[in-house]
Amino acid sequence: MRPEALVYPLRWLMLLPVVGMLLGALYFAWHALEETLLAVQKPLDEALPVLVGAVDLALLSAVFLIFSLGLFELFIRKLELPLENVLTVESLADLKGKLGQVIVMILVVKFFERASAFKPQTSLDFLLFAGGVALLASALWLAKAKD
Repeated sequence: MRPEALVYPLRWLMLLPVVGMLLGALYFAWHALEETLLAVQKPLDEALPVLVGAVDLALLSAVFLIFSLGLFELFIRKLELPLENVLTVESLADLKGKLGQVIVMILVVKFFERASAFKPQTSLDFLLFAGGVALLASALWLAKAKD
């Protein structure tokens, strides 16, 4: 008997993290919906930070979904999904690249969340804020240029 015959069924162990990640995606998606529904009931100036938080939760849900489906595709079997360009994963490097792009977007949202509450006191504060925006813009440009 070949060793591959013994190891091949072990791939089903990956269903445990896949199911866990799918549950995590559902959890964050549910909380994003709750935050959005709460924000609708508030005035605009109070709703904006809550909606930014909802976007952050939705992006976290996307990370968990992409990672779980990517693991499933890599270890269990290929998926026949209509969203092939988004969810098709051919290698761990491909999965890492997709996750990296979503994580950069989460950082953008977090930066925007903090920036909306930012009250600069000195000119150095403005300079540092502008530097943060420039670094964020260059990170987005680099992520886009890689494609």
